[in-house]
Amino acid sequence: MTSTDNNCPANWNLRRVLETGSTNTDLFADALVGAPSHSALMADNQTAGRGRLDRTWEAKPGTNLLVSLLFRSEPEMLKSWPRIVAIAAVRACEEFISQNKSKSQSLEQVKLKWPNDLLLGDRKLGGMLSVGDQRKQFIVVGIGINIGWAPPDAAKLSDVASEKCPQPVEFLNSILQQITKLENLSSDDQHQQYVELLLTLGRQVRVELTNGTVITGLASELDLDGRLIVIETDSQSTRHIIDTGDVVHLRNANHD
Repeated sequence: MTSTDNNCPANWNLRRVLETGSTNTDLFADALVGAPSHSALMADNQTAGRGRLDRTWEAKPGTNLLVSLLFRSEPEMLKSWPRIVAIAAVRACEEFISQNKSKSQSLEQVKLKWPNDLLLGDRKLGGMLSVGDQRKQFIVVGIGINIGWAPPDAAKLSDVASEKCPQPVEFLNSILQQITKLENLSSDDQHQQYVELLLTLGRQVRVELTNGTVITGLASELDLDGRLIVIETDSQSTRHIIDTGDVVHLRNANHD
């Protein structure tokens, strides 16, 4: 079953399905045959959803946001879309949490762990995975956010809900509205907003690269291409520029 949603922002075309293997796979295929930029594919359930490093991404049907977003732009701009989506997701979470302050005066904040995990406090709230075709000038950004259900040790938005949580499609509309706002900013402003939300910077980290190499050091900065700069612990003069990898936060560089 497929449906469209007329409540999403005017510049978006949202298609919703009850179940699919992977929204990223489906929307990537749609992009190859001409689907327009700002197409979104949302599923109530994914049977073959994958996270980073090919990890399984599962959720109980209808409880969480499972969506992929298609963007078309010049090749040099494609790398900015995952960061824009990440910022938009955090902003939508912040908006929801601000409306639920009555439950507690010390609610945890939503921040980012490079390269685009959403954290509520120190627990994972959501994750992202992007696939693209630079030659055809598009990228598909997939994102999953725990709203009403989460696996053990993870977080969900209902943890901070004083009343009922939004439906996944309602929360998606909030994210799409935030993306529209962010698109009007300069690339420097977008980058700065992402950096401000990034918990990884200034921390000691362990990074496992896709080839199995492990680097331990200080996450010192993020370059304009979204790459993490890590200064190796065993050699303070060795700087690693990391495109992608699995990051573990070890401790704050300024604290024991």
